[in-house]
This record gives sequence, C-alpha cells and structure tokens, in this order.
Amino acid sequence: MSATSHDHTGTLLDTSVMPTLHTFHRREFRLAGGVVRGVAAGDLRRAAVVADHVDFLTRHLHHHHTVEDELMWPKLLERVPEELAPIVHLMESQHERVDALIQQIDALVPELRATADTDVRDRLADLLDTLHVHLVEHLDAEEERLLPIAARTMTQEEWDAMGDAGRAGVPRKEMALTMGMYQYDGDPAVIAHMLADAPPPVRWLVPRLSRRAFAKYALRVHGTPTP
Repeated sequence: MSATSHDHTGTLLDTSVMPTLHTFHRREFRLAGGVVRGVAAGDLRRAAVVADHVDFLTRHLHHHHTVEDELMWPKLLERVPEELAPIVHLMESQHERVDALIQQIDALVPELRATADTDVRDRLADLLDTLHVHLVEHLDAEEERLLPIAARTMTQEEWDAMGDAGRAGVPRKEMALTMGMYQYDGDPAVIAHMLADAPPPVRWLVPRLSRRAFAKYALRVHGTPTP
C-alpha cells in the first residue's frame, strides 16, 4: 500500500470525526484545573463530584489514546515513507508523556476524594494544567501532521474499526453524556455523520438526550450548563 492512497481509487479517507472528538478533551482539560481548585478544604461532597469528573476525563482520554496506539500507529509505521516515520514516533512519544501525567493524576484522585485536602487539591490542579498544555500540543500536531497521513494510508474498514473500538470502551451508562461532550463544541455535520446509519427516530432522539445529559452534568461539575 502506498503513502499516497489507501486504496486503488486514490480517494482520501474522511478523518473529520477526530477533531470533533478532540473538542471534548481540549475543553474539559482546559477547565479541569479550575474545577479542582474550587474544592473547599474539607468539602468531601464536592471533592467526590470533582474526583468522579477527573476520573471520567482521564479514563476517556486514556482509552482514546489506547485505540490509536493499537490500531493506528502500527499501520502507519508499516506504510508511511521513511521520512514520515519520525512524525508517527513524535505522536507516540507525546502519548507517553500524556500517559505519565495521567498516572500521576489518577494516583491523587482517591486522596482528593477521601480528604478534600488543599495540598492534594493544588497538586492535582497543577498536574491537570500541565496535562492540558501537553495535550493541546499533541492534539494540534496530530490534526495538522498525522491525520493527513492517515487519510492517505488507512482503509475505511480500518478507520471504522477504530470507531468501533472507541465506542466499545464507553460504558453504556455514559454513552449519552459522552456524545453530549462531543456534541457541545463539535462540528454539527460530523455529529450528524456519526449518527447517519442509525434509524431516523434514533437520529432525532440521540442529539436531544445527549444535550440534556451534558447540560445536567456540566451544571453539577462546572456550575453552568454552558461551560
């Protein structure tokens, strides 16, 4: 398979869903440090809400990156010309940096939940701010440099398999909220495309349920349904 086409037709793969998924991560990790700093000393009830939120974010980000690590990078490294391989290796190294920060964050979340201690709170908030900086750098580079390569080198079936794996990692009870996370800042055309194969009643109902789920969640976490 050549690096200029993923099939014999020369048609480029549509990768526009990825930036829409990334809107969720950019927004929520940008806000996460401030959410954590809002936990008052000893407020265990609020600490539990915030701890659940941070756990939700890191789980989803880790799963998103695991799917890429397992289903995208190996294929690209097999197929891209030698001069493009360093870009893929850059993406992998950025994943490793982000994953190391996630591990540190995950280690502090139970302490915040159990104690609502201000020192734990501040350390966790600082780590989230640092993660946001590195994450945005990675997502920008992936969208600008990696997705065009994927569009030329992956097949539709391989791309769809990534989507299937992504959805399989979302607990059923979180599906509406996760779609609402994507939908809030995401490209409406991409959201419509994600639901294109669903029956008409589902295409009508899911966006409404997802918006409602996100608004309710955002009000609890951010204090506003429109963070």
